[in-house]
Amino acid sequence: MLQIAGIKALAEHVAQRVHPLAADDATLALRHRDTILTHLAVGAVPFAGLPALLALGHPLTGLGVAAFAWATAPIVTALGLSRSGALDRALIGFAIAFCAMAAGAAALTGGLGSPALALLLLPTIEAALGGSRLALRSAAAAAAAGLVGVALLAPAGAPAIAFEPAFAIVCGAASAVYALALAARAAALDAALERAGQPSDDRFELFAGSVGDLVTRHAANGAVVFASPAARDLLGLSPRELLDDGLFQRVHIADRPALLQALAAAADGEGTVTAEIRLKREASAGGGAPAFLWVEAQARRVRAHEADSASAARHPVIAMFRDVGARKAYEEELVAARQEAERASLAKTRFLAHMSHELRTPLNAIIGFSEALSDDALMRPTPERRAEYAALIRGSGEHLLEIVSSILDAARIESGAFAVTRRTCALAPIVDTCVNLVALKAQADGVTVSVEAAADTPDVDADPRAMTQIALNLLANAVKFTPRGGRVTVSLGRSRGGVALSVRDTGCGIAPEHIARLGEAFFRAGDGAVREGTGLGLSVVRGLVALHGGELDVQSALGQGTTVTVFLPPAEAAPPIPIGRASADDATNERAKRRA
Repeated sequence: MLQIAGIKALAEHVAQRVHPLAADDATLALRHRDTILTHLAVGAVPFAGLPALLALGHPLTGLGVAAFAWATAPIVTALGLSRSGALDRALIGFAIAFCAMAAGAAALTGGLGSPALALLLLPTIEAALGGSRLALRSAAAAAAAGLVGVALLAPAGAPAIAFEPAFAIVCGAASAVYALALAARAAALDAALERAGQPSDDRFELFAGSVGDLVTRHAANGAVVFASPAARDLLGLSPRELLDDGLFQRVHIADRPALLQALAAAADGEGTVTAEIRLKREASAGGGAPAFLWVEAQARRVRAHEADSASAARHPVIAMFRDVGARKAYEEELVAARQEAERASLAKTRFLAHMSHELRTPLNAIIGFSEALSDDALMRPTPERRAEYAALIRGSGEHLLEIVSSILDAARIESGAFAVTRRTCALAPIVDTCVNLVALKAQADGVTVSVEAAADTPDVDADPRAMTQIALNLLANAVKFTPRGGRVTVSLGRSRGGVALSVRDTGCGIAPEHIARLGEAFFRAGDGAVREGTGLGLSVVRGLVALHGGELDVQSALGQGTTVTVFLPPAEAAPPIPIGRASADDATNERAKRRA
């Protein structure tokens, strides 16, 4: 026991003499300490036997003096390593010195047949234990050089030469101590590796602190007993704040059952259990409200090599939380894109269904009345009936032309190919022209149309043709959906810093749930008494208003009429109109006249 205590004390003393360059690295410091201890022992043992050698009457002459002079080499190596911290240089230097001694001993004891040649392997073994590749290569080269030297100086089978006891004692004692020290170091290294493979909660915590994801350890009831430092980056909290039920309190209330189920399943040994939950992240120091972020929680049972049995029984579950907010956002974008594609496909289907119906009606009238006029065998119409059929054919053709023109206008606007030419223009003359165009239709339907234009209404930078189409479509719709005896009022004046054009009628009105859909192609509110028309007129109006940087507002209620207002920005605030691939049809006014 006293010897073991003395060895421990010596090891601690030597550890304090390790160079500062290696002191901060525990593994490197251990290698320096073991190397110093080994070399001090190799050099000290021969000198410890010197008094006994002299007492036995063996004076030091020749080889004996050389042997004891060599014994200072390991001591010098140990002291040099303590002062310089150069482990590679120390190992290489001693490997050369020891291989020279071993080669000399082998040459004197039989050459290539000498057992002393085995000593050439000891520096190579030490270099391997020291973990230095450079020292390992150098030691192997020194051993090879020693072997070559023995082969040249003392061929195999050469007789052994008698030499003095001092030389034999130094060589034998130094080699024996060197071999024993290396064996002890190898055993210590093997024990250290075995301890490293044993369960250790400290190693788990060290690993958890080195990964970027939040790692937690849970007791059997789900309480957190350990949280890694990544809690600061992920949630803006210290790990201590997540202990016990701190983590659970920051889980979104709707996701708490999913987390508890995952932890319970992992504790039962069902492998790795994954759940996507939302965790509340605290507000940053720069301000801002707390927010929930999506994380992927992976929970599993503690494995045998990760902790001792007692610790694994008390805290059986490990969980890892990874931020998947970017992935969730991408998934939501995909869902939104798919829904938008489905809506577009449905709109296309609805568009084709409406368009086929709207086109079929006037086409049937044109074909039917044309056959009646051209086949005398079928019927012999009177001149008055012929004129009536011709008028119906003309009306159906104009209606068909109106539908096709509106479809083309809507398509150009949606694709960005509807070009407008902006210039300063007054809206009052345009409104008057449009009122005159619908006057005959309004008079025939018993609807009164009036204009209320403010004198200070400013001019706007706009395309006069587009403004005409906007006003005419609004007036035509208002007259169409106003019953006999009703009134349509057109107002023009300043509003929101720009100009407001408003068309108000006393018609059937629109249900609130349908107002948001006004402007969709072929959409018609079904609550009113009048349901004719394609619904394209207001769609074209909405597109033209957007091209001018304006807004469209609809106010309506069932039985109380409808007010449609177009807000146009002032001239200096109007955005530039995109240049389209084709200009608008110059027949806009002609179509307006035919509609009237």
